Amino acid sequence: MKKSATQIQFTPYEISFCLYDADRTSLWKQAIEDTVKEGDTVIDAGAGTGILGIFAALDGAKRIYSIELHKRFCKIIESMAVKNKVSDKVLAVNADASKVILPEKVDVLVCELLCTGQFFEPQIQVVNHLRQYFKPTTKIIPNKIESFIQLLDAHEILYGVKIDTDSRSLMMPDDEPVSTKVKYDEIDLTNPIELQVDTVVTVKARKTRVADAVVITSRANLTDEIVTERTKFLYNPEVIYLKKPVNLVKGNMYEIHINYPYGCDTLYAQIEVFPI
Repeated sequence: MKKSATQIQFTPYEISFCLYDADRTSLWKQAIEDTVKEGDTVIDAGAGTGILGIFAALDGAKRIYSIELHKRFCKIIESMAVKNKVSDKVLAVNADASKVILPEKVDVLVCELLCTGQFFEPQIQVVNHLRQYFKPTTKIIPNKIESFIQLLDAHEILYGVKIDTDSRSLMMPDDEPVSTKVKYDEIDLTNPIELQVDTVVTVKARKTRVADAVVITSRANLTDEIVTERTKFLYNPEVIYLKKPVNLVKGNMYEIHINYPYGCDTLYAQIEVFPI
């Protein structure tokens, strides 16, 4: 039985890599400091080590619900709260953040379940569920996610083996973008969100070449002033091979049809390209 995005736990390796990504974590620290006010009640959904909730506690929040699916990391959250003298504020909740029941409404939701194209991670499901605990003034970090797509002439041979049936979260040296890049998705997290991407965008061919993949990139507004893009851990480009490559002619226009549910594996994305 295939697990849903909300049931998948990060490994200790992944959570550690996330914690020590200084570019990513320091931006979130700034956003929390700019958003959380003295006496606020805060949710840190998908808390991992709990570092973001600790930031909120140190910045004056009176209570933080650090919701984490992995029991191991709930123990780490509790330990970190003790060491930083905020154990009276931080409550580690071992639960699925897309289903958890809380006893009160909150002032700030911090949810770092981001992934390029919003694949793999249940950010949308979690925020939609936790919306029932919002006040009219509740603030969300992040408040907007944008994703972009571009046609690619992709590297196909690795170690002498043809590899073109999966996706990968990095660009190879001989990957070549062969179309313009366009925004295909904008998620406003301040409002309820549909769970499916279903859109068509138009790009212009930059080269006469075979496009056998797309590359997707993303960014998120943590606040109106702070934007997070690619860091060591977060928002690496996602290369997805096309099931039907297309022969491009330089200067011609092409439609990219994109359909997938948020949080799914890239293998389930339906992406097709058609000449106009």
